[in-house]
Amino acid sequence: MIRYLIKNNAKLMGRSWVNVLLFAFCPVIVSAVLISAFSSLMEGYKEHGEMRCGYSIEAGSPWEMAEEALKASGANADIIFTEFEGGEPDKLISNNDLSGFVKFEGNKYTIYRVSDQPTQGAALEYFMSIFCDEAMNASAAKAPVDAAAKDYSYEDVKLAIEHPSFLKPVDSTGYYGIVFVLYYSWCAIICASGLLTSEKKYGIRRRYVVSALSDTQLYLGKFLPLAVVVFFGTIGAAIINSICFGTSWGNLLYAAFLFLIMTAASSALGLMFQSITDNMIITVILTFSLVWIAGFFGGSFETYMFSSQPEYLKVLSPIYHCNRAMVEQASSGRTDYFPSAILYCAGIVVVCSLISVAANSIRRRGRA
Repeated sequence: MIRYLIKNNAKLMGRSWVNVLLFAFCPVIVSAVLISAFSSLMEGYKEHGEMRCGYSIEAGSPWEMAEEALKASGANADIIFTEFEGGEPDKLISNNDLSGFVKFEGNKYTIYRVSDQPTQGAALEYFMSIFCDEAMNASAAKAPVDAAAKDYSYEDVKLAIEHPSFLKPVDSTGYYGIVFVLYYSWCAIICASGLLTSEKKYGIRRRYVVSALSDTQLYLGKFLPLAVVVFFGTIGAAIINSICFGTSWGNLLYAAFLFLIMTAASSALGLMFQSITDNMIITVILTFSLVWIAGFFGGSFETYMFSSQPEYLKVLSPIYHCNRAMVEQASSGRTDYFPSAILYCAGIVVVCSLISVAANSIRRRGRA
């Protein structure tokens, strides 16, 4: 009986052209639009080698004693410092094609960054932070001798410059070609809307009340075919994106497993709302509202990778974990978010399934 129910429900869901359109073609259409719109914005970062940065030092400033150390230490860190005696930093950066500018005044310094070179700006800030720490340590070590001892040479400044291995950036094809396939898969309940509406409309549920199937079996009769149909629809969209746009999915085993557990989570979430409300319209509204909010904070609508929203809000979104896990492993072959994405989705499956079974059981007993 349970096998017949699962098989029959899977056929009903799979034959709907609306389901095929939603899960196989809508992600492709949206991906195509966004890939085209943001292709120039999300061009991959190209390695520029040495950075050219300008600087100016106020006359009489204690920074004059550290000028040679600044140049030598900068050269070791692939930052070429060039002195400019006058002029506005913004104009000097523009006229001389600089990656940044440091203005030393009194006992402080100000860094001017280039808006379209965030990586170089961050590297310059990192260098200056380390340089100042080491310069102060070198000066303090000689200070007890006499006042003139503050004239230290660049050999006194030992910088431990680190070169962290950043994740490989991803272009618009790799980013939007992935995240919107994942995003649409969270709307799984739409796939079962026809089936659930028909059950209520034609009184099929009354037959379930007197059947030998348990509440858990009745739930699995909807959950399993829904998850399977959405899974294959999502895989279809992923294949189409790969063919049409060249989207890479990285390790296919990891990608397929994440798709499987994610579509199971989205199916369980939608069925939970339907079990609680017993109203398909309210279920769709709740599902889409939650998915949109999770997608907004999860990076589905950002024009660059996962950077505009506060971290504490992003980690609350299961879509954020799934997006990062899929995009990072596809672009660089490694990610720290795969375990959290799997655990998050598995938790949603367990919790939502238990709530659905309990809600259906209460409603069934009330009708018995």
